[in-house]
Amino acid sequence: MNYRVLEYGVIDDVAVITMNNPPVNALGIQFLEDITTVLDQIESPGAARAVLITSSCPGFFSTGDDVGPLKDIDDEMINMLPAAHAFLDRLEALPLPTVAGINGHALGGGFELALACDFRFMGRDSGSIGMPEVRLGMIPVMGGTQRLPQIVGRAKALEMMIKGRALTPGEAKESGIVTDIFPQEELFERSLEYARRLARQATMAIGRIKRCVMTGLKDGFDAGMAMEFQTFRENIRTHDAREGIDAFLTGRRPEFRGRD
Repeated sequence: MNYRVLEYGVIDDVAVITMNNPPVNALGIQFLEDITTVLDQIESPGAARAVLITSSCPGFFSTGDDVGPLKDIDDEMINMLPAAHAFLDRLEALPLPTVAGINGHALGGGFELALACDFRFMGRDSGSIGMPEVRLGMIPVMGGTQRLPQIVGRAKALEMMIKGRALTPGEAKESGIVTDIFPQEELFERSLEYARRLARQATMAIGRIKRCVMTGLKDGFDAGMAMEFQTFRENIRTHDAREGIDAFLTGRRPEFRGRD
């Protein structure tokens, strides 16, 4: 299919989404249309077993929205925000491991996009990440106020958002936002290889682990425990569970199918 602001392909069971909306990968209406179509494909049975999101715009992963149009924001623009929230919620809830290869500045909505992924990697020269909206007299509006505290804790999240502070790759790793940092020229291949390794695992079990964690974070401990019990009952009867147990008992490497 043809997309206007991104490129999509599958490499070794990894769905690779490359944002391509120069100069800064603004996340506008066209992006939401393209990415929704891509997620439809990814969720098709057997389409992929992991996801990698990156950028082809030099120097930028994404800076979210164009600032200029915000000067004359109207109800139509505001009313598109639920669609953006729905997309990020859908990305976060994908029953597949997701990786963000942050190869440039990730600010505002671009940072919030990365926060909806399971793992984040940066290049040593990738620029900075953060939510500087307060410096424009605004607030984050694509889930950052909720997702960032879950990752770095309340105090650190408030410091970043209230000060509009951006972090370097080293600071992002130290804060636990970024899983690892690679040389800039190695970032894509290293991120892809990480996603490949995840894709070879029991991805149905990974999806259920994600569902349990999200339920607990959003609905509380008891709801998370109930989901854990429910998903265990579902998962224990799958091919991958039987394969993993048998491989362990016979001393061989498991061959997971990533489906029930």
